[in-house]
Amino acid sequence: MTQVIGGMGALGSVLAEVATKQGATLRLNSPVASITKTDDSVSGVTLASGEAISAKLVISSADPRTTFRDLLGYQQMEVGMARRVEHYRSRSGTAKLHLALSALPQFAGLTDRQLAERLVITPSMDGMERALNPMKYNEISTQHTFDISIPSVADASLAPTDQHVLTAIVHYVPYAPDLGWEAARPQLLAQLLAELEAYAPGIGSLVTASELIVPSDLEASHGMTGGNWNHGELSIDQALMMRPFPGSTQYATAVDGLYLCGAGAHPGGGLQGLPGRNAAKEILKRGALS
Repeated sequence: MTQVIGGMGALGSVLAEVATKQGATLRLNSPVASITKTDDSVSGVTLASGEAISAKLVISSADPRTTFRDLLGYQQMEVGMARRVEHYRSRSGTAKLHLALSALPQFAGLTDRQLAERLVITPSMDGMERALNPMKYNEISTQHTFDISIPSVADASLAPTDQHVLTAIVHYVPYAPDLGWEAARPQLLAQLLAELEAYAPGIGSLVTASELIVPSDLEASHGMTGGNWNHGELSIDQALMMRPFPGSTQYATAVDGLYLCGAGAHPGGGLQGLPGRNAAKEILKRGALS
């Protein structure tokens, strides 16, 4: 498994440094309030501060619903496109679990060296169906799929001496449980630790701190509609040449000068950088910068 030494924040710092050296101007703490459209083309953005910035192109890495519904506005597009945006599915069923551990956990059948790899724990096919059903009804499941990494095995700087951190992507989590997250969060955390205990006996006794980030947390902190870090479901009708939806595929949108370069564009989220690279190539191919 490829790992960024120093944590994922280190990757962002390196990318920012490279972009600045290439002439880019980075503006932090400058949220965009709206995308400006003049006649049939975008003409810039307006910041939350009220500052207007003119631009021939606007390339959005926000999710498609945020880009079109919140920043551009349905009044700036034809009805069919607004309908496609509104029907775009982006509710997440995935949470993130972070554990600070007093020692390296022992997973049955794995060596300490193997703990540096990506660990996937998933129920059987029937178990996956049983795990999905409660989520469909806004309930907490008793089975989950875990995508686990213990990055401190390869990078000791991430934890105090002889201690470790574990992070897990957890699937089959409801976006809005009927209990409400104030009551459901401790219940889900206890359930997840109990499931991990079956594969890593004693892990519960090693936990010195924990953080459970649910979809609504990600929506609030990162502005991702539905808390989906893929910026929309990667289902068959929202993937490949259909992503995110007809009329806005292949990075260019139906609004002249507006492009998508985030996880809502093909091929989706992750740290691959391909949506941005592909969007840049499409812009150059169209000669939009000239």
